[in-house]
Order: sequence, then C-alpha cells, then structure tokens
Amino acid sequence: PLSPNSASPTLWCVIIAMQATPERRSGTALPATFLAAVGALGATALGPAFVAPGRTAGQQLSALRGARAAGELGVATTGSTPGWSGVDLTVFASAAAAAAVGAVAARGARSRHRQQRAGAVQLSAARLFGAQSTRSPLVNWYCYEAGIDLEMKGPKPSPHPFGQVPHLSDDGGVEVFESGAILLYLADKYGGLSTPEARAKVTKWVMWANSTLEELCFGAGFSGPVVSRPDKKAMDVLNKLLGESEWLVDGQFSVADVAVASYLNYIPVFFGQVDLKSRPNVAKYMKRCAERPAFAKAFGAQHVAAVRAQVLGA
Repeated sequence: PLSPNSASPTLWCVIIAMQATPERRSGTALPATFLAAVGALGATALGPAFVAPGRTAGQQLSALRGARAAGELGVATTGSTPGWSGVDLTVFASAAAAAAVGAVAARGARSRHRQQRAGAVQLSAARLFGAQSTRSPLVNWYCYEAGIDLEMKGPKPSPHPFGQVPHLSDDGGVEVFESGAILLYLADKYGGLSTPEARAKVTKWVMWANSTLEELCFGAGFSGPVVSRPDKKAMDVLNKLLGESEWLVDGQFSVADVAVASYLNYIPVFFGQVDLKSRPNVAKYMKRCAERPAFAKAFGAQHVAAVRAQVLGA
C-alpha cells in the first residue's frame, strides 16, 4: 500500500501505470498519453521544468525521483532500475491536480476510437449486431458522424437476451440493446457527454423519439403516420423549435438529431408520401438530415431518394 508523503497529508494520489519496452527505456520519449496526464498537473503541482516531452522514460524517472527528494511529490517504483520492465509512477499531487489527471483520462476514454485511427492506442472496435433492414443503420449513422469505429456482425446469433437486433458489444464486457440505449451509451462514452447536464440535453430527445415520436411516425400497430394530422400538437411544438434552430440541442447537430430524424425519415420509406406543408420546418429538417453524407452512408441512396421525393412541404 502506498500513502502520500507524511509532510503533505492533504495530497491525493494518482497512479499512472506504464509498461516500458527496452526501446522506451533506452531512447524513446515517453508516450503522449503519459505526458498529457503529467502535463495536466503542470506548474501548479510540479513546476514547469518537470514536464519535458523530449525526455526518455529513464530521464523522466530521474526527474520524478529528484522531485520526490526535494519534497515536491512521492514516487514509488517496482521492478529493477534502470532496466525497468514495469514501473508504477505514483504521483502525489494536490486534489485539483488529481482531478485534472482524471479529466484527461476521461477524455482519453471518450476519444478512444479517434486515437485508434491515429495509432495512439490499439483497442478493438465495438461490435454491432444488426442488418440494414432493422434499426441498425440508426446506430451506424451516429457512429459515422462521431467517428466511432464499429465492427459489423450479422443479426444471428445475437447476444441480445431476446435474440433481437441491434445489439452492441463493447470492451469490458459491455452489452447494450435497444437502439436508443445504444445511441446514449456511445454518445456518453465516445461523444463527449462529460456532465449530467450535457447528457440530459440529448437523453430527453432520444427517449422522446423512442416513445412519443415512434407512434406519431408509425401509428398504432404500424397503421401509418399521423405526423400530418392537425390535432397532433407535439408536431406543432417540434415545428416551432425547428423554426428557431436547425438542430435540437444548442444549435449543433448531435445524437438527439440522429434519434429524432431517423424516425421521421423512416416515414417515406415505409409509407410513401407524407404531406408536411403545415409543418414546413419539420419537412426541411428531415431533408437537411437526409442530405448529410453520414446519413447516406448508413441508410443508403434509396433511403435518401425517398426522403427527397416523398416529403412534401420543404
């Protein structure tokens, strides 16, 4: 067990674990992810001279030891030195610095797939079980927009407890089913939803799409859309909101638009022509979303063509 330096009882402990290769020990600079984490501590905890991107792992370890000797922080190592095959760099910093490192780590987790494409980390892509004829393209659309890598799997066998699709499997044994739940999970982990407030802004729209809007678009028992009926006040509200902003959350395209527009744009595919002349902002929104390259990539050219031709009012 490790504990903070006794001279600084209020310090918090942040553990950064590294597996060092012989090349890294001898002459290769420390990984960018490590330097980003230490850099978050910055001058407030370690002093500006501590962080040096050009240092090798051995040089960085020496600097850590020097800082510890000066009483600035604590360092504990395991394994032999200087030929260390596994080193735990235990950095004792202030509570604020610890929070900063935590924030860097959280951002790193959310950007895993972007880092993967850049070669920074090597982790497997999330697996989506589905088919083009299901609601899987809804998930694909968001992933294309957000730059999230997916490995596509066939609909059978599906890990879904009821054998349905879409179903998402991700690192760490994560299993998610229901398209809305999958969207929220992906947006939460990889889409930058870093606070409950940010999550609330999009969650309400995804839930609304999967409940109220679904029945408006498909009708009871898949009897047909009712979005054109004058008594459907929810559509009037949506039309008003879309007249005030092109997108549903903070004037920017988000997972909320993926959920809502996907359901709306299924209407011309399943039921043909839909007259939205009395709600032109909704019609424009449907076509605006269908023209996004990621939408066409996920749903296909025929789906886009149906929205263009069959949605009246834009």
